Order: sequence, then C-alpha cells, then structure tokens
Amino acid sequence: MRRLVEFLLARTPRERRLLGGLVVFAVPLAVIFGVLLPMQAQLETARREEVEAAVLHLWVAERAAAAGASAPAAPRAARPPIGSSGLEQGLISAGLRGDVTDLGVRDDGVIELRFEQVDFTVLANWISAARPEWGYDISSFRFEARDVSGAVSATLSLAPQG
Repeated sequence: MRRLVEFLLARTPRERRLLGGLVVFAVPLAVIFGVLLPMQAQLETARREEVEAAVLHLWVAERAAAAGASAPAAPRAARPPIGSSGLEQGLISAGLRGDVTDLGVRDDGVIELRFEQVDFTVLANWISAARPEWGYDISSFRFEARDVSGAVSATLSLAPQG
C-alpha cells in the first residue's frame, strides 16, 4: 500500500486523474468480461440443455403412451437360450461385434453386454430384429447419450426366458 501511495504522490495531479479514470473504467470492464459474459454463456447453455431434456422427456412419454395403447401381445412360447456364442454371431452379422466392450455370462445364465460407444439406431435395430429369437428377456438396460451425434453407451442384461 505504501508503494502505491508513493507512486501516486510522485505523479502530477493530471496523471493521477488519468489513472483514476482508467481504474473507474477498467474495473467494471474487467467484471463484465471476466465474470458476467461467461456466466451469460453458461446460462444460455443450461437453458438449451433444459429444452433438449424436456423434448426428450416428451418424446419418451409419447412412445410410452403409444406402447400402452397398442394391443397386448399374445403370449409366446419360451425358446431355449442361444447362449453367448449365438449372441456373438448375431452381433457379428449386424456389424456390432467391434463395438462390444464387454460380453460376459454370470453363473445364473444371465448375459451382460456393454458398449462404450455405439450407433443407437444400429443397436436398436439389432435388438428389435433378433430379440424374439434369442431365448432371453431383457432384464435390465441402460443407454446414455455420448458426445457424438447418434451414439450411446449401452449396458444390457439378458436373462433366460422361463
């Protein structure tokens, strides 16, 4: 503080007024550019993400309502499970085997599949087309959007029918 006072006392009154004017303009500009503008950008990003989440929620609700309105499916006969090798052959034919990061079978016969990054449409088409033939029911699943457009990380647990 003493150095600042000595510095200012060594200046002429005109120089002190110029320095004071500079401080009066520089501090608000620093606050605006250093704090307020970045906060505004974060606020806009958060609002955009909120709108995207609301749109996704509405889409899921519409799909759930459409699924609930459809006629119940006739009961189907349980099929014998095709096993992990059968699933692997299906993955290969669908072009998904390279995307699988984990394929394991638990002691109770449940097969667990994990994809770190896979095209959602390709994965959904494979599940829709092949699932009735597997002899497995999907006991749990989790999809998370990735940064790449249309890509998800996915985890599936398949339990033998019965």
